[in-house]
Amino acid sequence: MRPKQDSTAFARMMAQLDADSEHPKPDDGKIIEMNPDKQPLVRVNEIYGRAIKYTRSYGLIEWVDDQRVYHVQWFPAGQVQRVDQESWRGRPL
Repeated sequence: MRPKQDSTAFARMMAQLDADSEHPKPDDGKIIEMNPDKQPLVRVNEIYGRAIKYTRSYGLIEWVDDQRVYHVQWFPAGQVQRVDQESWRGRPL
């Protein structure tokens, strides 16, 4: 019996791989992936999400918008602010 495939997890993985290939500064160093249990809650302007990867000067942020659509995008490190659980206003992934 084959295990059930998780199409949502697969789509997220593909979105993250696409984002890796579209890094705004390809020579910014190695892309480092954070352990899932150590991904900080963050805010970038009005976006609340999780930092999942980083390079020297960018962070890859994942979040779910009001329509429950998953997004992943690189932001300059200076725009990424850590927030605590009480201040975080994001949607669960």
